[in-house]
Amino acid sequence: MSLRDPIDRRRVLTRALGLLGLGAAVPLLAACSNVRPLYGSLDGTGGPAAKMTHIDLALADSRVSQRVRNELIFAFYGGGEPEKPAYRLNLRITDSSLPLGIERLETTPSAYLVQLNASFVLVDMASDKTILTGTSFANVSYDFSQQRFANVRAQRDAENRAANQIAVDIRTKIAAYFATHG
Repeated sequence: MSLRDPIDRRRVLTRALGLLGLGAAVPLLAACSNVRPLYGSLDGTGGPAAKMTHIDLALADSRVSQRVRNELIFAFYGGGEPEKPAYRLNLRITDSSLPLGIERLETTPSAYLVQLNASFVLVDMASDKTILTGTSFANVSYDFSQQRFANVRAQRDAENRAANQIAVDIRTKIAAYFATHG
């Protein structure tokens, strides 16, 4: 047999590509050695999830702020109060509702956009130093109809969905901070 035989040529090419792929996989697997869980720890101490149970949340000043606060309380410690608070989380949330689409023959919008913007500050209570600041936003739309109660309920549901998105984003940012800063 010679290399001109199509079967042998295919076999050699397959073997060469396999070895090349194996050679490329080794550095990729070596790069994965620094991967660690976001909410847990490799040493069994609980990691960021354990630290988040010590965050006290400041009181809310609006219904939407209270919704974000409630979502964070449930995410941090499953409801109730924090055990031995070591950190304080201050939230500032602004909301607005904007018309999205206006029907050509109507003067009322057919949809609205609820915009939530949140800024947060995580403070170490022992030293009263700010250890993390951040912002988050959420945009959620809802349909507008001719029924007043349906519009109120649709807006409230949109605000709740946006508040959930904000809470998840803030929780992820705080967990990432604790995961990288111990």
